[in-house]
Amino acid sequence: MLQREMHGEVLVLRLNRPEKLNAWNLDLRNAVKDALIQADGDSAVKAVIVTGTGSRAFCAGADLSDKAIGVASEAGQRMVAFRALYDSIQSFRKPLIAALNGLAMGSAFQAILLMDYRIGHAGVTVGMPEINSGMPCITGSAILNWSIGAPRALNIASTGRFLGSDEALHLGLINEIVDEDQVLPRALELAAELMKKSPQAYAETKLWFRDMTRPALDAAFARAAEVRAKSEMAQSIEAGVGAFLTRGSG
Repeated sequence: MLQREMHGEVLVLRLNRPEKLNAWNLDLRNAVKDALIQADGDSAVKAVIVTGTGSRAFCAGADLSDKAIGVASEAGQRMVAFRALYDSIQSFRKPLIAALNGLAMGSAFQAILLMDYRIGHAGVTVGMPEINSGMPCITGSAILNWSIGAPRALNIASTGRFLGSDEALHLGLINEIVDEDQVLPRALELAAELMKKSPQAYAETKLWFRDMTRPALDAAFARAAEVRAKSEMAQSIEAGVGAFLTRGSG
């Protein structure tokens, strides 16, 4: 599910659910979170690269078919798990690079925007397609807002459209485009460059960015919880009315 490879002092974490386009379920989210926490405290690891197995997708986002958590609390627990994952990314003090292959959608797009750098190739596609499934894009909107500004963020979040590599590069959502077979080598090269920086200075710089953006992310998760509660209440009322009408007509 999550493969670990050491390349010298660089740890490569490989999302390994190719049959699901590397979409993360609860176990994979927790595995990535735990691996980052462990690597942050491991002096033998100087940088981390996250990538996906295969050429079709870095990660397609959340696996909505995941039934590892109870149906009644699925949405709430999924949100808690994502917050823990995002916290582990933002609190990681060492260089953290996304080596992109194929799709990076929804929560996967959000996650890579929280990482330090994103290396991709011409076939990479990113997007926040939640609205296309009838779901509001709330945490993604917050992350996009501080990444590229409100007007562009609203355009992406409200349309659910996909962005190709050229547009993503132009907007700064991807930092570099290289040949497909050079994505991981370039990520390793960049990791080596960043590892030459002062570890303390690098960590403090990253943690300051985390602290500057945390209030917006806190507000986004709170708003997402409110929206979820409203949706659950509406569904409960609708089900109750339906049951009443069914009994009344019987």
